[in-house]
Amino acid sequence: MFRIRRVADDLYPMNRYAVEQVKEILRSQFSEVKEEKIQAISEQLHDPLKYRFRATLLVADNNNGKVKGFAILMHAPDRGFCFLDYIATRKEDSPGGIGSALYERCREEAMLLKTTGIFMECLPDDPALCSDDDLLDQNASRLRFYERFGARPIINTLYETPVKEGDTCPPYLVFDSLDKAGMPSAKYLKSVVEAILNRK
Repeated sequence: MFRIRRVADDLYPMNRYAVEQVKEILRSQFSEVKEEKIQAISEQLHDPLKYRFRATLLVADNNNGKVKGFAILMHAPDRGFCFLDYIATRKEDSPGGIGSALYERCREEAMLLKTTGIFMECLPDDPALCSDDDLLDQNASRLRFYERFGARPIINTLYETPVKEGDTCPPYLVFDSLDKAGMPSAKYLKSVVEAILNRK
């Protein structure tokens, strides 16, 4: 059993305990993430002006406060979109429906905020972009997870262009329209890409 709750800050002991567990899960599931980015989670909750995103931390925990999974959803009110920064579960708790429940809650939050939708990065399932077979399988599995909710990679944005020569597996920009028909305009998508790249 688990519940999903919003953690507004790390000022209270229960919330501080949850944030520390989120950092622990982030380290174990995303080893490539730098420690300073992990430590910045607390500040992101306190200082949206600095990051130009309003961070929402959602945790799935049990009655004892053990965090089984989390999602960090970033809202850009000036551009009207949300960006899913991270979603992850403890290795021992996966699969168990926690990831799906957390993502459903992210979608609810984005709808309540009346956003255009949720944007996120997903590593590619294209062998031309990623040569690691094991990673390709994981990437394809993640993309299938989001596709169940209607999220799809956006083409022709050049988002998946490698930053440096020799970089492999550049991410797709994926968009969940929250069940709304149609796609945003190219001009709007360009403003979203600029905001994500500049603010991240």
